Amino acid sequence: MEHYGALMDTLVAGHYAAADSICARISAAHDGHPASLYARGTVLYTRLIDSEDSAGRAEFFELADSCARLCAEWREAHREDISLLAYIRGNALSSAGIILMRAGKPVAGLRKLLAARHEFDAAIEADPQFYDAYLGRGTYRCAVAQHASVLGVLPFMPDLESGLRDLRLAADSSHWSRWAALNALVWFTLDEREYDLADSLCDVGLARFPDSRAFLQPKLAVYVRQDHWAEAEETGLRLLNEYLADPDNNGYETTTLYWRLMVCADELARPEDAESYARSGLAVRRTADVERRRKEKVEAMRERLSQSSADSRGGHRGR
Repeated sequence: MEHYGALMDTLVAGHYAAADSICARISAAHDGHPASLYARGTVLYTRLIDSEDSAGRAEFFELADSCARLCAEWREAHREDISLLAYIRGNALSSAGIILMRAGKPVAGLRKLLAARHEFDAAIEADPQFYDAYLGRGTYRCAVAQHASVLGVLPFMPDLESGLRDLRLAADSSHWSRWAALNALVWFTLDEREYDLADSLCDVGLARFPDSRAFLQPKLAVYVRQDHWAEAEETGLRLLNEYLADPDNNGYETTTLYWRLMVCADELARPEDAESYARSGLAVRRTADVERRRKEKVEAMRERLSQSSADSRGGHRGR
């Protein structure tokens, strides 16, 4: 698909205005083809993941359903581009499944991923060297393996290593999806507590996209899970600057990051900085949905400042 590789790289870099412009070119070049819907859906999906937003979910699900339906119709009518259409349909279903899982609906999400897996299998069967499809199949395999306790026993239960192999193949050889596959591989590796490997994969991504939130977020997680608080604070501040510069910032990630920075400062025995981070976090402008979803973090920052106030009144300062 013309321009799609550029779109994927632009989204990994977090440049949404440029991504919208590339989407317009894809729509012009592929008017009426499912590829135009797929491009728009990819941008919206990436925004939802990046900003932890929920306001655009209804629009995204409608777009994903339309794309999946159009792929089936186009395949029936034209009997061509079987591998490409299976890949596009699989991605529409897969991205919808991932959004459902992140919304706290793992069973519904994994059902979508199961349907997507059949499409990715079809794409790979039609063209075994269509390496982009291995990203979708690998995501399915890893997700199912990690949620096996929720699903019970499936007829063909994949194992995690088979999914990681698919992701590694996509990261090494795919045409459009190399960096998206690397990002997925980082998170699954991180969940397996292979911290050195996850850190190295983040460094590869950041060498190509130095300010990419897609790789700074897992980099932060690597440091936090190993109690490397100074490095976590440094990375958290880099991420914070990225989100503060985003005109579509809804307050979710900035609230989370100020809370995280507060914890880092306390762990580093710098209570004044911890209080400063807490005050900044409470001052973040949040949507009503974010206020509800980040309630625990907001309360933790309020409690931290109340603790400092009580300590001051008692004539001493504590953590």
